[in-house]
Amino acid sequence: MEQVITAKITGFVSTLRENGFAVGVDEAGDTMRVAESLGVLSPKLLRDGWRSLLCARADEWHRFDDLFDSYWMPPNRQKMVETRTGGAGQIERDAGEQADGGKAGPVLQTGLDEAGANDDDSTAKEGASAGQSLEKADFSTLTQPEQTRAIEAVIRRFARRLQRLKTRREIADKSGRRLDLRRTMRRSVGAGGAPSRLSYIAPRRVRPRLVLLLDVSRSMSLYSFFYLRVARALAAELSDIHVFLYHTHLTHVSEALADPDPWRAQERLTILSSGWAGGTRIGDCIADFNRMHAGRLVHGRTAVMIASDGYDTGEAGVLGREMAALARRAKRVVWLNPLKAQPGYSPTARGMAEALPHLGLFAAGHDLAALEAAFSATLEVL
Repeated sequence: MEQVITAKITGFVSTLRENGFAVGVDEAGDTMRVAESLGVLSPKLLRDGWRSLLCARADEWHRFDDLFDSYWMPPNRQKMVETRTGGAGQIERDAGEQADGGKAGPVLQTGLDEAGANDDDSTAKEGASAGQSLEKADFSTLTQPEQTRAIEAVIRRFARRLQRLKTRREIADKSGRRLDLRRTMRRSVGAGGAPSRLSYIAPRRVRPRLVLLLDVSRSMSLYSFFYLRVARALAAELSDIHVFLYHTHLTHVSEALADPDPWRAQERLTILSSGWAGGTRIGDCIADFNRMHAGRLVHGRTAVMIASDGYDTGEAGVLGREMAALARRAKRVVWLNPLKAQPGYSPTARGMAEALPHLGLFAAGHDLAALEAAFSATLEVL
């Protein structure tokens, strides 16, 4: 019985993937864990929990109920196929559905099928080559569901590479081999200036703190989905990362990305869905971050990374003022702009022009290769 339930849940995740949802093997495992926690006999709880877990975009949130019903509710279990123009298109019967009422259940696809467990060496090499190509593929060109599925593995590898990076800093250590002149001089003040007590320091590898502020407004819709997937992968690998999404208001989503608890994820996504792909007030959102979160999260070992095209509809001057305040507090402020990679681009948008003087790094953020270069350069100076 347990194997049957597992197979059907895996099949449901595959159905979502076939309809354009960016879900894979990891999400299938999370889905089963949610089912174990909530109980497989409670459709309403499962629906709400899985919706929060598996929907990363507003359009996925709106289409989820139809896909859930078409898969799980007998006797009309059907497979809805999304058209290129968006939304639910032609409704087709599953190949495994019986003519007498559809009791055979859905076609199942396991994680091993997706991963190609029986592929030969030639296929593996082709997959590696495809992964390298995806690292340099502009996010805005990845419109097919199969491309979204393929880049998931590339994103996870990217996150694991960053997980191994640590910054180097020096701390007070009695057994250290390097003299700490500053601390020694401070101690000598009480002794009339004579350095009677020597202080030493030693190097130590520490993890940096990363704060991500991701623009999910309409003008960023071709990129924000992938930034969210990258943030989710990083949250799974890095211990000190804090993620915020913003459009007309700021939303803290770290817990929703890192914690499988479906209710917390649902709360965050419900707040987010009210403004996803709408306008953006970057200056006001940075002001909210500075006022409510910066004092707790940002210090001399923090990199704040902002992903946005710089189109701000808020009051002129606010973004520049708030960016200056943020730059004074953080070790480095980085701005990732996917438009920067376009030929002839110039940061003339008002918001971008206001932010530019306060940045430690202004980089393109249009593909994974650009993101890795920006993250690596940032970690080197922390």
